[in-house]
Amino acid sequence: MEAVRDDEQSPPKAGRTGLPQGRLSEVSGRLTVACLFTAAGGYMDAFSYLAHGHVFANSQTGNFVFFAVFASGGQWAQAGRHLPPIVAFALGVAIAKLLDVHSSQHPFRAALHCQAFELAILCVLVLVGARMPNASVVPIISFVAALQNTSFDKIGPLSFNSAMTTGNLREATSGLVLWIVGRETAENRRKAISLGLVCCSFLLGAFFGASYTRFHMEHVLVPCVAIVAAGFLLTWRLRRKATVGILPNMP
Repeated sequence: MEAVRDDEQSPPKAGRTGLPQGRLSEVSGRLTVACLFTAAGGYMDAFSYLAHGHVFANSQTGNFVFFAVFASGGQWAQAGRHLPPIVAFALGVAIAKLLDVHSSQHPFRAALHCQAFELAILCVLVLVGARMPNASVVPIISFVAALQNTSFDKIGPLSFNSAMTTGNLREATSGLVLWIVGRETAENRRKAISLGLVCCSFLLGAFFGASYTRFHMEHVLVPCVAIVAAGFLLTWRLRRKATVGILPNMP
């Protein structure tokens, strides 16, 4: 009887996390991309708030609250400034979802399309954004942030949000607590570490976005463009690996 080769009968080797090596590689790649785009999300929110009339580009919760606060005082002009980003964000989510519907059989394609569009728009804002009114700049950033957030929102089995960090903080904390008490240790360790890193990335992005906005108004979005470009290139690499079958197709 013909002997079966070891590599044919043995399952893929698992890493220390318990995941097969190919799957672990993609999860690590997704985590890196997630951290980059979350840092970009924090950067853009700090920039839009400081440089464009204290209106959030990403945090629509903040815009809803400000709208309600100003409206309750009859300050309708001030309240109205917070509506365009909300509408633009919703439009970005809708377009990203439509792209995802038509590319479900092609891993990362919708994410790459959305990221490429985001990168192009940010490059335009670098060149002409200083001459544009606040009422135009913030909704544009809200739109591309929604594309980014909706088209790429998974780190393996974990959901995350690159535009705001409340949900990331909640899930990281719950994972940490369950890890400490010994429940589903490997899964909750991954959740706590991965989403903890995502939260830190948002904080760092907002910190450097605020710092750079205060001192380099003329080219303030250049670092953000560099971050998004790095994320785009890494996403393209992940898609290339998935396409040639090096990595498994993950949700």
